[in-house]
Amino acid sequence: MNLDQVQIPGQYLHILAECVDDFRIDRARWLEGSGIRALDASYLEGTVSYGSLRYLLLKAARLADNPAVGLSLGQRLSLPSHGILGYALMNCGTLDEAARLLEKYIPVRLPLVSAQILHHEDEVALTFQETLPLGEIRDILLDALLLTVKKAIDQILPGAGCSLTVCFPTAPHAGFPYVSLFECRLRFHEAQAAVRLPLGLMQLPIPQGNAAAYREAEALCRRELERLTLETSYAARIKRKMLEQPGQLPALDVVASWFNLTPRTLHRRLLAEGCQYNQILEEVKVSLALAYLANSDMSIKEIAYFLGYAELSNFRRAFKRWQGMSPSAYRQGLGQGDAQMRRL
Repeated sequence: MNLDQVQIPGQYLHILAECVDDFRIDRARWLEGSGIRALDASYLEGTVSYGSLRYLLLKAARLADNPAVGLSLGQRLSLPSHGILGYALMNCGTLDEAARLLEKYIPVRLPLVSAQILHHEDEVALTFQETLPLGEIRDILLDALLLTVKKAIDQILPGAGCSLTVCFPTAPHAGFPYVSLFECRLRFHEAQAAVRLPLGLMQLPIPQGNAAAYREAEALCRRELERLTLETSYAARIKRKMLEQPGQLPALDVVASWFNLTPRTLHRRLLAEGCQYNQILEEVKVSLALAYLANSDMSIKEIAYFLGYAELSNFRRAFKRWQGMSPSAYRQGLGQGDAQMRRL
């Protein structure tokens, strides 16, 4: 499946249209060229293609002359905006349960991104990575996602939001009121988009949690994910499964067995999608290496071993090829996000 075959909930497009109205942009002008003549009620329950969403996100940013359009979108997104996944999140028993739910079922609402939970001594990091190359809209979507996750935590566990740290992989947008909007610690120029939560919050009971409603909603999320999985490319399914189960970087024959295929058949199908297994494996290693360097206390030697490198020198060479610097230099450079925050 290529990006233009990906379908996004149409409700998100309606909310983007409200942002366009806020920017005093004529809707007809904004929709022109998108293939969508008007946003009627059918889009609320339906889907829109990735191509249309991408076009309209970029056009909204250009017409508004506002690169922070993702944050404007995130301000308008609430838990009910996320359909059955939002309903399940509202009925979780704890933040730990909510984080695990989001990690597993985020593709139900946003199949372009995966979530991963990383544990530290005193905090938990919920990190987000693109599963398909998003190019120009990557930063817009991650801005919206980080703000909507922060707001969701505020909603399901009032008072918890001020204890969070929200990590952006980009520089801040000049003049944007981050501090007053997020009301929590912020970090910029981070390796990955992430929301970090104190470990002590994770088992606190969610006041409106309802176990019966949660079970029903989780079952619906599971069925929807199963349906989407059947329609997704092999490359995306392999990458998502590996990111959801870090530490398992199997050979092609093992991966082929996941789909009841022979290695040769899977190889052919990946070639038809324009990629090879070794390419997917390297992309997963890059994502995991960046995540562990930024969001864990693991030593570089431990990270290398975890990613399947028997020799630390081999990992260092691979990382320098990926990022143009050594793992230790990369980890040391992450502190500039704090310095940027102090200048806000």
